[in-house]
Amino acid sequence: MQSSDPLDLVPVTEEDGSPLELTEMEAIELKNLLDANGIDAVISGVEMMPNLPYRLMVAAGKAAEAARVIAEARAAGPAGAEEAEREGEASGGGTSA
Repeated sequence: MQSSDPLDLVPVTEEDGSPLELTEMEAIELKNLLDANGIDAVISGVEMMPNLPYRLMVAAGKAAEAARVIAEARAAGPAGAEEAEREGEASGGGTSA
């Protein structure tokens, strides 16, 4: 989906251009990943229909970067996630309430 305004929300897509279809937990995890990389994301889905997929929506101007961040995280796997978490903790990263 193309948008003329870089702030319009568009779904994050797979490499083939189809929208990511996620479970609720996957959507939450990937939203947190994008947030940690400075990309605001919104989860789109129907809570009352958990059999339907959730999607991540980002600003059109950040869609390619969001897809890249997710692809890199998937390629790195769980070990990469743990390493990134350790690096974030070591650098004082993270959020505080």
